Amino acid sequence: MAKSDIEKVLTVFAGISAGDVSLATRYVDHKRFVQHNPYAADGVEGLTQFITQSPRDQLQLTMVRAFQDGCYVVTQVTWQRSGRNVFFDIFRFEHGLIVEHWAFSTEAAPPNESGHTQIDGPTEAKLSEDTDKNKSVIRKYYETVHIAGDHSKIPHYVAADQVRHEPGVRDGLAAFLRDLEVIAQHRTIDEIKFVLGQGDFVFVAARGTHEGNPCAYIDLYRVESEKIIEHWGFPEEIPPLEETKNKNGML
Repeated sequence: MAKSDIEKVLTVFAGISAGDVSLATRYVDHKRFVQHNPYAADGVEGLTQFITQSPRDQLQLTMVRAFQDGCYVVTQVTWQRSGRNVFFDIFRFEHGLIVEHWAFSTEAAPPNESGHTQIDGPTEAKLSEDTDKNKSVIRKYYETVHIAGDHSKIPHYVAADQVRHEPGVRDGLAAFLRDLEVIAQHRTIDEIKFVLGQGDFVFVAARGTHEGNPCAYIDLYRVESEKIIEHWGFPEEIPPLEETKNKNGML
């Protein structure tokens, strides 16, 4: 029976965890694979080097969430790698093989003020939800609130009892409004790079700055009745190109 694209990504992760290069690259296009993870060299050779040169205890990973939008598979996993523990990855497929990969990561943190971790909550998309409508809602929200900076529109998009998984925060719209007023003083969000979703899950990767430095903004939303009811995510500074192991750009 043919494997789904999500199952192929799971095979990649299984190969990485086992230190098995052959398994990890089974569904990777060996001629066209483009790597955007700034900490891995380009191509299958870079992925092979990443696996063979990493300590085995840093390769153990656990899948938390996975969903597919067209030729893209989005995953959230936990593992130990250079002090970073929570990852979102994007895989792009062509003709049944992975041809491109992006990775974003942050350090694990204790439960926040409402008791939520960076990974708890629903793990499977509600397929009964309208994916296209939810993606449209999130795109409009992101463009209005985070790019244009119109915070007055937040109650139109965010549920009063929104569940939040970011470290150090508290659930609810009121707390979010207070936090965003502080955060917005230190950042810009300039361009959306991805809006990918399935059912009630919508993932956004955007590019901007933090304290003047290039930064990726990574967000996963859960949407019901055209309102954001749950959020996971983090910012990650984009390293200078001269410090990266490939020159394809992180985002």
